[in-house]
Amino acid sequence: MSYKPNEQKKPGLSRRDLLKLGAAGTAVTALNTLGRTKTAKAAQTSLKKKASQKHTSIDEMVKIAPDLKRFDQAETAFMKSLLGDFGVIPLKPGDDPNMAFAFSNIMFGWTGSNPLSGLENPHLAKQEPGHTDLDYAFSRGGFAMEDFSGSFMARVCSGDSGPALPGPDGKLLSLSLLKQEVPFPGIFKKFPKVSAFESGDDASFAMKKAAKLFGADLVGIAPFEERFLYNTEVYMPLDPVKGIPLKEHVDPFRKVNLGFTPKSVIVLVFEMDYEAYKCQPSAIGETATSMGYSRMMETSLRMAYMIRRLGYNARHASNDTGVSVPLAIQAGLGECSRMGLLVTEEYGPRVRIAKVYTDMEITPDNPKSFGVKAFCEVCMKCADACPSKAISKAVKTTDPDNKPHDACNQVGVDKWYNNHQKCISFWGENWSECGVCISVCPYNKIEMWHHDAAKLITRVPKLNSVARYLDEAFGYGKAHDPKLMKQYWKGRV
Repeated sequence: MSYKPNEQKKPGLSRRDLLKLGAAGTAVTALNTLGRTKTAKAAQTSLKKKASQKHTSIDEMVKIAPDLKRFDQAETAFMKSLLGDFGVIPLKPGDDPNMAFAFSNIMFGWTGSNPLSGLENPHLAKQEPGHTDLDYAFSRGGFAMEDFSGSFMARVCSGDSGPALPGPDGKLLSLSLLKQEVPFPGIFKKFPKVSAFESGDDASFAMKKAAKLFGADLVGIAPFEERFLYNTEVYMPLDPVKGIPLKEHVDPFRKVNLGFTPKSVIVLVFEMDYEAYKCQPSAIGETATSMGYSRMMETSLRMAYMIRRLGYNARHASNDTGVSVPLAIQAGLGECSRMGLLVTEEYGPRVRIAKVYTDMEITPDNPKSFGVKAFCEVCMKCADACPSKAISKAVKTTDPDNKPHDACNQVGVDKWYNNHQKCISFWGENWSECGVCISVCPYNKIEMWHHDAAKLITRVPKLNSVARYLDEAFGYGKAHDPKLMKQYWKGRV
């Protein structure tokens, strides 16, 4: 699979679009002037409010089939590759054969070779930009918390997957920080006394304030709905010495069992580093992702400890247990996008999501829309930039050619169906993650006035068709640029 840096198609501008571009330029100039005044924030906040709409439920924003079937975690492309690489479930005849050893290439890319396949990392051997010894060392530093705590496998499998030791009762004791139990009395257990809040609003305030201090950038509350739980999850314990699956204990289709009936889900969102993500797809960008996962793990664990001390049940989770994007939408933290990722108002898609399920009564937040779907219909930047051409180019989600590709797509939801098998296959070829779709997205901006101006323009229906061109005119959204990867280590802190 070949991919040329910055290979993005730019559809021609019509005369009408040129007029819009002129209007947009005038708007940016006005916002430039306004950005230097004391009223800038107030004006921008007013425009944001006018362009945002609150909803009572995710069902007002996204059409979801009433008989939606809960998804099996083993059907995700990541899991298909991982289960095949470790000899648990071979790839099926209809699966993309390029998924073979894709996940393990990512796992072992930093070493220079994949012990499961015998393949060597050609990018590291050539010291290509983004894949140098310095870049992979940087990545290892990002992975340190997950590796040292035995939590990396829990990133994609069940929370108690990864290195495990025999416990005093003969059961396996997971070393992952995403596990839910420890064998010691009194530790990590629900406190016998319930400390009730006066109201659900008080509980919401307390949980959000704690989560922010513990490390979350955004926090929202969603009502618990069983339809957004995985039907089954992949339990994959590893031999702590050999690092291979304990196959007699592996269960690719273990039923998800929370152990209690939740009432609320605390959704935690974490920003990933802007500068590092400009270097995607590379080990540099991968480092920002790993830092996000470490923060997810640490913050959600702290929240679970706090909630249990208050006398309630809690289960903290990363990518496991349930699907994260619908929960984040329910919690009012953003909208779904063409690439299938959450887009937030603050950070665009450059975020990671964790969640904490609890039986505490917490007032839920309202879902809100701010024009993401309409903008995605005209932008196409992520689809054009995608190295594996995995992102749908159907204009609308209702177009006849927007169809599920395979079992990796959950059906019954009005969304763009992307080819996740192609996506993970490129990750394997890259010997690192990708993230190009995130880095080129016009919503991916840091907090500066001219970035805010560009994001505000995406909210205006008559201007959103040219927002992509404005983004590129200001020099943003480059994909797979070796110069950026080289420059990352040339600046001065």
